[in-house]
Amino acid sequence: MKYLITSVSLIGVLFLISTLYAFDSQKKEVNRLESDVVLIDAMKVFGELERPAVIFRHDIHTRELERRGKDCSVCHLSVNEKLVLKFNRLVDTEKETTLDVYHEKCISCHEESYNADLDAGPVECGECHVEQPAVIAAKELPVFDKSLHYRHIKSQEDTCNACHHDYDETKKELTYEKGKEDSCRSCHKEEDRDKYISYQAAAHQSCIACHQKNLSEKGVDTANIGPVKCEGCHEGSELQKIEKVKAIPRLERNQPDMTFVKGFEKITDETMNAVIFNHHTHENAVSTCRTCHHENMDKCESCHTPTRSEEGAGVTLAEAMHDEKSEKSCVGCHKKEQQADSCVGCHSIIISEFMRDARTCQSCHSASIEEIKKARSSGMKLSADHFKNKAIKANPVDLDALTSEIKIDVISDEYQAAIFPHRAIIESLMNGMKDNKLAAYYHQGENVICESCHHNSPGSNDPPQKCVNCHSASGGEAVNAMPTLKDAYHGQCFQCHNAMEISNPVSNDCVACHAEK
Repeated sequence: MKYLITSVSLIGVLFLISTLYAFDSQKKEVNRLESDVVLIDAMKVFGELERPAVIFRHDIHTRELERRGKDCSVCHLSVNEKLVLKFNRLVDTEKETTLDVYHEKCISCHEESYNADLDAGPVECGECHVEQPAVIAAKELPVFDKSLHYRHIKSQEDTCNACHHDYDETKKELTYEKGKEDSCRSCHKEEDRDKYISYQAAAHQSCIACHQKNLSEKGVDTANIGPVKCEGCHEGSELQKIEKVKAIPRLERNQPDMTFVKGFEKITDETMNAVIFNHHTHENAVSTCRTCHHENMDKCESCHTPTRSEEGAGVTLAEAMHDEKSEKSCVGCHKKEQQADSCVGCHSIIISEFMRDARTCQSCHSASIEEIKKARSSGMKLSADHFKNKAIKANPVDLDALTSEIKIDVISDEYQAAIFPHRAIIESLMNGMKDNKLAAYYHQGENVICESCHHNSPGSNDPPQKCVNCHSASGGEAVNAMPTLKDAYHGQCFQCHNAMEISNPVSNDCVACHAEK
């Protein structure tokens, strides 16, 4: 009996170990990321799914079909020489009919392959409808930037109608008008609607059809035919192989070189100065027009009005321009640029409220009422004259006039005074922004670069106030919400060093700045 119990226990332990090992092995396989995964959940249009959606590996199937001398028509029907994304049907009819399309086509193909002793897929329900699939979709979305856009223009011999079109309600056909090209997303939204298919469907149908045509006409060995498999557009390593055009001519669409950002019709003395937007300069700074524009190329104020409108999703023009959390807003985009290594040291210290003083606003809101009236009388045509006073200054600070080193000894007790390399730090900041047009534009004036440290002396031509003028050197509690002098020094220095990832000195290494007494 003792031997039997021991045997049973041993069997139980072995079973437990094997189960855990199997579970661990299965766990390692679950959620493997692949770019060609298509989730077959088409039955959800008829209600809640009765079984888990099917994970379909698209590229694996297309490669096998190619090996057997077959093509996409095995699974997809065509309309006007374009593949329909739905599997072996044009529309979803009734539930049972749609279900039969999948079961009959898929299972019969797998059975034929099995009978022919070829690689075959599953034929049992539980093999397709899996609760925990081994792979999940990991599609990287391609960015149709200016480089890729230009390459398509050249491949189409400088014609745009292959991609850009509009729908003529009268003629019931697609039309094209040069100079009015718009974003695909202007009509094709996330879901099908009215006569427009979704953006995903439009992109796959049009792009793949064109690429397949190139493949059939030019051959696989010809460059620039465009990808026809999922991985070509949605696999990160494949996207890295796409050649970048370095010198890209301006993409012309009758856009202005400069324009007003104007959200008002009436001009009065109380009207805030308008913003003159250098459109040409910003074009050179972004990779795609959609960095600023959303679904079409209309002006910002056509949707974002001074009052909330449905077209602007309830976002006013002021909010659209000043939202710090949106990379599509002016302030949000500039704030992102402030996170660069050469900028973040100061801008991690300067608080947003300080950045919004009168001088900051005037950097953008610089067009006077007279300029606006003059521009309106001339048809809103602008020249570059406005920006001549904003020329980049190579040295907004006279380095030779600065103290080379500053001895900080106001509160030296356990340690000797710290030697602060004042001129070297200012020179480093200067070098970091000298080739940055955005930084040069917003750092006009001799004292602006000093304000991240001397934050209570902005805009003054006099020598900046000393830290001890505001921060108490006596220690103890902070006075009037001001940190003590020691906390101010340490907080300011370490915050800058941490933001810029400067490894030395660190907060627990006092002698890096202070020699011991």
